[in-house]
Amino acid sequence: MSSSSTVLLHSVDIAIPGYKILRPIGEGGMASVFLAVQESLDREVALKVMAPALAANSEFTERFLKEGRITAKLQHQNLVTVYDIGTHAGVYYLAAEYIPGGTLKERITEGGLSVGEILDIMVEMARGLDFAHQKGFVHRDVKPGNILFRKDGSVVLADFGIAKAMDNSSSSTVAGASIGTPDYMSPEQARAEPVDGRSDLYSLGTVLYEMLMGAPPYQAADPFTVALMHVTQPIPQLPAEFAWLQPLIDRTMNKQPAERVQTGTQLAEEIHQLLTKSPEGAATLSKVASKGQARISSTTTGRGATVQRTRVIHGDAALPRWLWPAVAAVVIGIGVGLYFLLRTPTPPLAQVLSTGMQPAAAVGANDPASNGTSVTASNVIQPKTIEEQYGGDVQSNLDQADAFVKHGTVPPDLGRNLVDQTGPNALDLYNKVLAINPNNQQAKQGKKQIAAFYQNFAQKACDKQMYGFCKTNAENGLLADPDNAKLKSLQKSADDASRGITPSGN
Repeated sequence: MSSSSTVLLHSVDIAIPGYKILRPIGEGGMASVFLAVQESLDREVALKVMAPALAANSEFTERFLKEGRITAKLQHQNLVTVYDIGTHAGVYYLAAEYIPGGTLKERITEGGLSVGEILDIMVEMARGLDFAHQKGFVHRDVKPGNILFRKDGSVVLADFGIAKAMDNSSSSTVAGASIGTPDYMSPEQARAEPVDGRSDLYSLGTVLYEMLMGAPPYQAADPFTVALMHVTQPIPQLPAEFAWLQPLIDRTMNKQPAERVQTGTQLAEEIHQLLTKSPEGAATLSKVASKGQARISSTTTGRGATVQRTRVIHGDAALPRWLWPAVAAVVIGIGVGLYFLLRTPTPPLAQVLSTGMQPAAAVGANDPASNGTSVTASNVIQPKTIEEQYGGDVQSNLDQADAFVKHGTVPPDLGRNLVDQTGPNALDLYNKVLAINPNNQQAKQGKKQIAAFYQNFAQKACDKQMYGFCKTNAENGLLADPDNAKLKSLQKSADDASRGITPSGN
């Protein structure tokens, strides 16, 4: 299968008026990111440029623009800022705040975060999440890799690419796509149930655990088992040296959303109250937490504290005075906000483990509702060719579908963009190719690979008696391979078991 490099932009030889591109700094499934200068203001920005092969597809462009619109609504000191979004000569771009200080994941791996810095990060992330939740957005992928450091040491939550906005006509706890990263997802995400802002706070609790211990709370050989552990395993316990912080873990990582801390503002307040009640703990704020990459025992010592900010660090055993103004600023926030948007069918466990945003269907000349026609500027109806009607260039569809399968069948992007019925996905692209050329072997093989992927997860789910996951994975596999006898058998077994029917029929 083709690498995603076939659709990503690797050259800095692009021309977007008003921007001077300096160098590439990263890439994702849909876009490349460059360090650039916004010439009108002479400031550095992170310029995200959509892969050229995707720009002709209205579904991808709508998804790209939607990410920018979501983030642009979230103007907060602890959330990444979007400055500009647009298109030039067929190139779609998004200019955002350039945050050069690296990620929290890198800091955890390097070691050296003090307990005081950790709590400071928690307060700032709680403030940013509270603001996003009040605006009606749930991030759904809070993890150390999405928490960035500015030069002054303050932290910013980035990558709202899979966030969902609430539809005012829907409930705040509607069923939606359960996507995220397995190490940090809430139990309701893992069960493909409705999620709200409390799910983000659960994820923040897992980040707290990792900052203290150097590794996520649940670890297993495969992402499926990690997701299952979030549902079934008890709340992790901290070692004696951090036992005074256990109430924060308990309040954020409770399996039941109703028993968790309810808002970011409340979480910041509880951090303050914990310090008030635990002066012996507050005296250890300068203590360095564990280094990353391996589960660390309570006897492990870290490097000397690398204090970059002093809002949390305090050497006295009494209540630190720094926290009062910080908490005062946080508690001004309003309680529980609105929540996020619906996605229709219950997704499979594989999609529980995915990371992609589910965009709204694009409306326009490529809309299936147009019945193969388009309207010219003179209002004359022109018939489309079959290539135009079913997706344009065959090879570009195959390249993108293969890239989706390549990345969507391995961690950390398991299930991303494979069969999702509300956004760009490999199955639709393969079907478009087969509508043009029914004998295309590359498209047929791609569909078989998608079916095999879901069959593997369906079998694992049935083996663990997770019959809901088994059924939904089997059903999604059957979308790609409707005649697959094994998938049909797994679907029936899961359906029977969920209704209390044993294999013997009793």
